[in-house]
Amino acid sequence: MKKISLLILMSLITVNSYSNYLDDNLKNENWNGIDVVWLEDNSLPTYDISIYFKEGALGDGDKFGVTQFMFDQLSSGTSKYSQTQILEQLEYYGAGINTNVTHEFSDVTVSGLVKDMKPTLKMICHVFNQAQFPEKQFSTYKTRFKNSMKSIVTNHSSLANLVFRQASLQGSGYEFPVKGTMKTVDIITREDLISRLSHFNNKVQKRIYIKGPSGVKAAKEIFAKECKWKKTDYSLSLKNVKDSPANDEILFVPVPKANQAQVRVGRVLTSSEVAKTDHDLDSFSNNYVGGGFTSLLMQELRKAKGLTYSVGSYISAQKTYGRSGLSTFTKNETIVEMLNSIKDILDNKSQKMTDSDLVVLRRKIKGNYLLSLESTSNFVKNLQYFDHIGRNYKEIYEFSENVDSFSIENVKSTLKRVFKWDKQIKLVLGNKSLIKELQKAGYKVKVIDYKDYL
Repeated sequence: MKKISLLILMSLITVNSYSNYLDDNLKNENWNGIDVVWLEDNSLPTYDISIYFKEGALGDGDKFGVTQFMFDQLSSGTSKYSQTQILEQLEYYGAGINTNVTHEFSDVTVSGLVKDMKPTLKMICHVFNQAQFPEKQFSTYKTRFKNSMKSIVTNHSSLANLVFRQASLQGSGYEFPVKGTMKTVDIITREDLISRLSHFNNKVQKRIYIKGPSGVKAAKEIFAKECKWKKTDYSLSLKNVKDSPANDEILFVPVPKANQAQVRVGRVLTSSEVAKTDHDLDSFSNNYVGGGFTSLLMQELRKAKGLTYSVGSYISAQKTYGRSGLSTFTKNETIVEMLNSIKDILDNKSQKMTDSDLVVLRRKIKGNYLLSLESTSNFVKNLQYFDHIGRNYKEIYEFSENVDSFSIENVKSTLKRVFKWDKQIKLVLGNKSLIKELQKAGYKVKVIDYKDYL
């Protein structure tokens, strides 16, 4: 296959020629009972590997954060190597263990040169099999965790994100933070990490995603002999998320010495909603209302009214639930105007999209989408995400055609469904003096303590 950039390749591929790329280069294999998705690419002597585990933080039980702690501490020491030795060896080969834990799944990624793949993967397998989680390193980790949670109080944007996520997902089963809380950090022990790792090694279903040349075939023997992973069918049952009742309150989080007000508006997307959603349309619509400098929220809140320097929105779906929302901040004296403006934008101005808006958005979205796939690691992650939520790979290549088919009415309908003001959880974090200003403007205010969310 010619050495051609992925961007150009994506531009050439249509639905009809989809088989000319994925079907010719994508291999579905079985390595010692583990499903492997391998996109063979011989253009560069590099590899990207992502190990997907079909369980995440939902398996933490009442020890919130134990899965994240376990993955974070994988390289803290084994029966043979110290933490320093492990990290130095991985660094020597230009590799490292990068982990990601969500409520629904977890993954470990590694990349590097194919010529250095064997010693790198052998070390990673050794870590998975022999991690000891030394008490000294784990104690240091917990101390750093506590310090970071204490310091977040002075970072009002991060604090607002943390509180809002839990508050907006309350009752869904997904509200607790993946990374853990101040209340659970002290009850998680070294033995808990060992038990959790054993569970992931021996019980949790796995799938391996690879992008690289023919030489990565050597990984098959390494995973079988060194990691010793075998076929399992276990995966944790996910929770069904139902609609939450409408909420007309402002959740107010008082913090000291706040000269700005952090604003978060959003809601949980239910299981039934996510199951029938059009992911491409959601992404397209979200970019119109809050995706970047040319978005409606930015043009109205920053350019037209000068209420903020930054605002963004998101519509994000997992397998059984999702989240939508927007994030911004403003001066204390303009908090009421900010909230009123957001309400007007979401309920009124977002319903006045023009043909010109549609044309500009189509061009922007298609260009950005192709550029996002230029990264090898992003492409591998895309395949993994599609499998996780049950989408067909060919939808990657149908994106441009889908974008061209979206009408103004499609976008308006999506925004009305997802961002309708009276269905949103509204949160303001700032100086307590703002409570009276909000009440005076007619808003119902419920004061909550950020300490309950740390």
